[in-house]
Amino acid sequence: MRFQILKLIIWPKLEGLLPQIVEFKPGKLNVITGASRTGKSAIIPIIDYCLASKDCSIPIDTIRDHASWYGIVVGTTLEQVLIARRVPVGNLSSNDFYLMRGANLIPPVVIVDANESRDGIKLFLDSLAAIPYLNLHGTDENVPYQSRLGFRDLMAFVFQSQDIVANQNILFYKTHAHEHRERLRNWFPFIIGAETTQILQARIRIQEIEKSLVRLKREVERMGTVSASWVQNMQGHLRIAREYGLLDDDYVESDNTDYLLESAAALLENIPDHSKSSLVDIEGSTDEFRALEMQEEELSFKIASAKKRLGDLKGLQVGLVDYGNSVKRRKDRLHISQWIQDMGTPAGECPSCGSKEHPAGVKELEKISKVFRELEAESKKVAEIPGAFPREEEKLKIDLDRLLAEKKLLQERFDLIRANDIRVQGEFQRRKNMFLFLGQLKTNYDYFKKLGDDGIYQNQINGLQKELDDLRKIVDAQGVSKRISAATDRISAKMLNYLKTLDVEDKYQDVAPKFDIKDLNIKVLGSTNDWHYLAQVGSASNWVSFHIALMCALQDFFNELKNSPVPGFVIFDQPSQVYFPKLAKKPSVDSLDQDVSFTDDEDADAVKKIFRTIASSINKGNGNWQAIVLDHADNTIYGGEDVHEVAVWRNGDKLIPKEWYT
Repeated sequence: MRFQILKLIIWPKLEGLLPQIVEFKPGKLNVITGASRTGKSAIIPIIDYCLASKDCSIPIDTIRDHASWYGIVVGTTLEQVLIARRVPVGNLSSNDFYLMRGANLIPPVVIVDANESRDGIKLFLDSLAAIPYLNLHGTDENVPYQSRLGFRDLMAFVFQSQDIVANQNILFYKTHAHEHRERLRNWFPFIIGAETTQILQARIRIQEIEKSLVRLKREVERMGTVSASWVQNMQGHLRIAREYGLLDDDYVESDNTDYLLESAAALLENIPDHSKSSLVDIEGSTDEFRALEMQEEELSFKIASAKKRLGDLKGLQVGLVDYGNSVKRRKDRLHISQWIQDMGTPAGECPSCGSKEHPAGVKELEKISKVFRELEAESKKVAEIPGAFPREEEKLKIDLDRLLAEKKLLQERFDLIRANDIRVQGEFQRRKNMFLFLGQLKTNYDYFKKLGDDGIYQNQINGLQKELDDLRKIVDAQGVSKRISAATDRISAKMLNYLKTLDVEDKYQDVAPKFDIKDLNIKVLGSTNDWHYLAQVGSASNWVSFHIALMCALQDFFNELKNSPVPGFVIFDQPSQVYFPKLAKKPSVDSLDQDVSFTDDEDADAVKKIFRTIASSINKGNGNWQAIVLDHADNTIYGGEDVHEVAVWRNGDKLIPKEWYT
């Protein structure tokens, strides 16, 4: 994938200072050289941090204390992308990111607010690398180390940190952790193109189909428990259909499955409104029967109406009696008119004010008492049930008895007709049974149809089985295994070509090593014709050479793939470290820094081979990948047309400028 580092940017914490910008050239071998403690080894952690790593490995103190944001500008096929991330607080990595995209980016002088999160950046990088949103196992379950591949997993191929670049046991960045190692092992076939997105999709679809087939086959087995007797059952159904006159006279009973199903299908497509039995002899009785049914319906309506009226009348009577009793109780309890009359005697006081000076008081009270006597007389009338109610009730009872007697006579006529005309009764039951039979036949026909080779379930099984066979051809485990072998053989052959230009023993330049993606290791052929892991090979100079050869071979291989998700850059941190014991130190202008010079021509030549090999690989790939080397070696070692010198951090020049903290 076209994904190369163009700039590394550090924004200062103090206001008024300009960002520190380190520029790289795409498609080149870029070198940053310098003394110790100048910030070279912080380059990989800073870039890793900007590419949404979970943890922060950036060195503490100076590089963290005087920075506010870290950022990188990367070049892709279509655009440039700035990804910046706020400095961590203590041990907590920041979730604040700043994303900027454009054809020719001009990074901001100051970043104030974040516009993205870590999850957003990870999704962006995944989409940029065109990584499919698929897992390896093809199910919704959480299978360890087989979840979706992410851009972060591919960092194993781009960082050769100081502890990795010459490690005899570990080839890839962060694979000392079990989780990273297992995920890389599982996804390696996809990364090298032995498995494709189509295969991952097919694997998921296979899981779905297998579940469906199990369900459908279980259903067919359940239905098949009665398959031994289904021919006899269908024959029985068709015999009954012929008795009802639903089949033609030329129908011949057969054991042929297809014939039975076709006969049933033809019958069900032409269901009659009634049976085909003759009704000539019973038409008169049937007409009378229908007339009696209409009379019965009319009588039933009248009886219901009479019962309702009688019930309403009884309810009204009960209500009047209850109300009259209530009024009578109040009248008997109070006797208001009599009380007022007693209070108005000539010798008494006025019941209203208590005065004896009201000459007309007795007359006035008599008037009031008269009014109450009239009201008490009226309430007595209300308490009595009118004489019309019993008459109406008796009339309704007589009408109801008459209607019930008529219905009884009508029922007797029904019974007489049924008793005297068995054919009417038979036809009535026959019609009922015929339609019940047809419903049962339809249900059994559908059931039997599913049991046949052309049934719905069997068609589904056949279709899914065919799809499953086609998908298994796509997945093709043997084919994947062959493609893995072919890919690793190509990588091994490329490694051999690069080993021939590096500082390794002669015997390792004759036979190609074996790159093993299962163990994430390299095997070499020993003098006894046995294959041994890299850790069993002596000398750190051999180890670093195998690392360099593998990284160059992998980038060559990835660039040959049609759509590789692996970024097109590799950063090597101090590959010359294995020669340090033989290096002589000399004082530099800055007494605090110690530079190195190569006094041994053989060791100096070995380090030169590292730079020449990497530059040769990049040129061979037409600049489709980029290398960044962070080293103590000066331009007398790496100098050349194919090398871009990015920075020389000596004599006080460092990753973090002095003016930021002095």
